[in-house]
Amino acid sequence: MKIRKNHIHLFILLFAVSSLLVHSPPEAFAANGDITAVRAQSLGNNFQYDDRGRYNSLVQVDSDTYALAYAGTDSDGFISTFTISADGSTITEVESIEHDTVLGQHNSLIKVDSDTFALAYRGTDSAGFISTFTIDSDGDITPKRIQNHSAFASASANLEHDTNEGSINSLVHVNDDTYALAYERNGRQLAIATFTISSNGATITELDSKPNHATNCNDERIQSLVKVDSDTVALAYCGSGGAGTLKPFSIAENGDITAKTINNFAPSDGTDHSLVQVDSDTIALAYQGYVVVLGAITERNGVIKTFTINSEDAISEVDSLEHSSGTSATTGWNEQNSLVKVDSDTYALAYGGEPWNESDGFISTFTIDSDGNITGLSTKNQGNNLEYDTNTSKMKSLVKVDSNTVALAYQGADLAGFISTFTIGSDDIATSGGSSDDLINPKPYLTDEILVSVGPNKPIVTQSDGMSNIQIQKGDNITITLNAADDAGPALDTNTFSGQSEVESVSLYTNFGPRPNGMNLYYANHLNDQRDTSKTFYEWYKYKDDVIYDFENTVSWAEAVVTTEDKFTISITDTDTETTSSTEGKLTITFSATWDEVMPKSEIIVKAVDSKMGYSTTTLPFTLQVGEYDQSYEDLFGTSTDYRFVPLVSDIKVRESIEQWVDPFSGMTDERFVSSLGLHGDELPGYVKHLAQWVVEDKIDLADLIIAVEYIINVR
Repeated sequence: MKIRKNHIHLFILLFAVSSLLVHSPPEAFAANGDITAVRAQSLGNNFQYDDRGRYNSLVQVDSDTYALAYAGTDSDGFISTFTISADGSTITEVESIEHDTVLGQHNSLIKVDSDTFALAYRGTDSAGFISTFTIDSDGDITPKRIQNHSAFASASANLEHDTNEGSINSLVHVNDDTYALAYERNGRQLAIATFTISSNGATITELDSKPNHATNCNDERIQSLVKVDSDTVALAYCGSGGAGTLKPFSIAENGDITAKTINNFAPSDGTDHSLVQVDSDTIALAYQGYVVVLGAITERNGVIKTFTINSEDAISEVDSLEHSSGTSATTGWNEQNSLVKVDSDTYALAYGGEPWNESDGFISTFTIDSDGNITGLSTKNQGNNLEYDTNTSKMKSLVKVDSNTVALAYQGADLAGFISTFTIGSDDIATSGGSSDDLINPKPYLTDEILVSVGPNKPIVTQSDGMSNIQIQKGDNITITLNAADDAGPALDTNTFSGQSEVESVSLYTNFGPRPNGMNLYYANHLNDQRDTSKTFYEWYKYKDDVIYDFENTVSWAEAVVTTEDKFTISITDTDTETTSSTEGKLTITFSATWDEVMPKSEIIVKAVDSKMGYSTTTLPFTLQVGEYDQSYEDLFGTSTDYRFVPLVSDIKVRESIEQWVDPFSGMTDERFVSSLGLHGDELPGYVKHLAQWVVEDKIDLADLIIAVEYIINVR
């Protein structure tokens, strides 16, 4: 009989960490902000998801799954799901349901938790509704509260929050289970309301409402609501007389809404707004401006502005860029904007441009730094933005797919619904990739071995073909030492810089998981391949202060220790197996952290960036887990313990020791056997040798024996 053979422990592989020599071959990489169509009407390969596709709202479900709310046939409301590959080349529809059999317009779809979504839209009699759904990682949709609830056993009626009207919706998460909705409710009257939505979508409760806080300049002009911090949202809209207006609101814990001082950033000319958060106090706005002479519009233009909102909710404009300028009422068109953050400082904008009566589809890109300074990358005024649809593109919704890919849902020719995808050149260190020209500037890379130690144990590196898991307890300290190199290596000071690139930043990211409510979006840019967010990281910078972020207060970091070596020799084997040698500079950095709280098993990703913005990312060949050991302790011994793990060195060596120990003629003592396990002790109960024999006979896992031995030694 096999005893718990399927109970896998990785303790014995704790330090089976591979030596790591990473020097990726040169590969082409687009310049920052360059736009390349992957699936688009201009290429003849865009994806048509429906014969009718209006009022689109597209959101990400997980790393390759997306949900779309839109008005389809007869303007009924639909939810569809799709898988989109990371490079944007493959789009596949998974499921589609009709959630409203009467009307489904002016959609705003957002994520409530990992698999729950809320939709604000205009439904029957133009009234305002909120519906909820769950969508799993396969894209399967389960309605929770919808108008068409009689067609689904899982569903009940949705919430009609305004019987008057519910147009131009913009729904955002504020904090915990509180959400804010901006909408148009009575012709041109603008309203804002707050709600609680339970994590499973079953309960929706209105908290507060300001039904007539402003007047829209024209019926159904697009407004945009964005979260600023845990108790502040900001709304951009076209106010009386056409004024581009930005208004902050504070949201109390009970959902009460308080309007703050407005900012008329464009006193007579601001429509078609799209807001995004830049960092904790900075927001960016895309809108269409225009020039009025004697009551007539003489020209239009597309504008990006940035603003800061301080702790007192006072607004200050930071920067402004006119990216699309016109010379008449029919030029410089920039309608129905959709702005999205691609990486830490790169932004993409989809808009409808010239000719004005067709609203062709365009994509432009910008950088916005943490201070709010704007730089155009690929824009109309620079002559290098992308026209992705030469027919028409309206009612757009742009979403980030991965670090350099975006997807756009929109209404195209003949009111049909399309999805197009694009790659955006990026220099963000938080993404895999390289510099603008790797042949000129090779990427920084990790070289030599990775050294890892827990507590006072000597750093160990062994060879392993698999992914090991390091499991430690609360209070344990773990130290990771890495070596990074580049073509010039780490200059000792700025005076030694020769024009070649040098390693300027090395960062370590872990504690990956779903982005928690309340996490500042500015810090939520560091993602793994599964689109999980790093909630704990240390970013070392050579010429500026280090950045430490720990959302859950799990870690106490020591200051990173950095040393440099001007020259060292490495051997690089190319694809033709010809070996050459090169001499480069090396930077050695040691990260050290004491874990104060439990952390589920998580990968560790390292990013290195050089002075010419070349960068690379490496997933280290082990995972880290922090917390109480599993149920097997109580299963084996009927009690729990504050046991602390002592790491082992080699699976093969331990098995050899076990075979010798159970051999009655080998002469191996208990003390020698315990020592071979990396532990200390001179005597073991006789039954432990029976467990060892079961390991030899492959009846139990080796780790089960180690648990028993460690327990006995620790409780004696």
